[in-house]
Amino acid sequence: MNTSTQQLVNKALDAHGGIQNAGKFQTLKLHANIGGAVWAVKGHENALADVEFTGSLTEQKASWKNLFQSGYTSSFEAGKVALFDEKGALIEELENPKETFKGHTVETPWTKAQLVYFSSYATWNYATTPFNFLVPGTEINQLEDWNEKGAILQRLEVIYPDGFATHSKRQIFYFDADGLLKRHDYWPEVLGGSSAVQIIENHKNFDGIVTGTKRNIYVLNDTDNSYSTDLVLVSIDILNVSFE
Repeated sequence: MNTSTQQLVNKALDAHGGIQNAGKFQTLKLHANIGGAVWAVKGHENALADVEFTGSLTEQKASWKNLFQSGYTSSFEAGKVALFDEKGALIEELENPKETFKGHTVETPWTKAQLVYFSSYATWNYATTPFNFLVPGTEINQLEDWNEKGAILQRLEVIYPDGFATHSKRQIFYFDADGLLKRHDYWPEVLGGSSAVQIIENHKNFDGIVTGTKRNIYVLNDTDNSYSTDLVLVSIDILNVSFE
């Protein structure tokens, strides 16, 4: 990684709370309302309307509470997911979940366990950015700046290692003059490699860690790197975050 790239990485890490502060914590918990068009398309409208997420900050492990319906819980790690009812009885589980999405398009329905996998890894990734840039084996390259409706954003191309549960190995992150994450482009393999852009707003400080609390995901136009806000694929409104 060259000096300029390292400086931008450091700037982003510092803007979101700093490595030293983030390193104090083992777990994050967030309360969110998650909506958008994709859930109905996948056969699970309002599945994440009022949910609680708990994620490890040291490895890719997480759980949901109240997804699909009140009292349901789930478990997630890269190689296995499971869904439980309000009494803790297993409803559905899936080994090697990523493999089950092969051949999928945006319109392909999901099982409940597949939704657990997608929503878990995606939320874990969003909640741990930019600190997940430090995952061993991750490659980071600085791209040329981008003019986003008059705002000059600095960009990092991040290539995650094999075995890391995420949308796509290659993703692009855009940072404002203060180092805050404002935009995130990726190509979800579980949606057939379709193009998506996440716009991040309303940054707030929780226990010294800064994160965007309003996030909308749209279709990305790969031809000119633009996007339309007409269709919201996923909306994420984070109501609270805490760290332990």
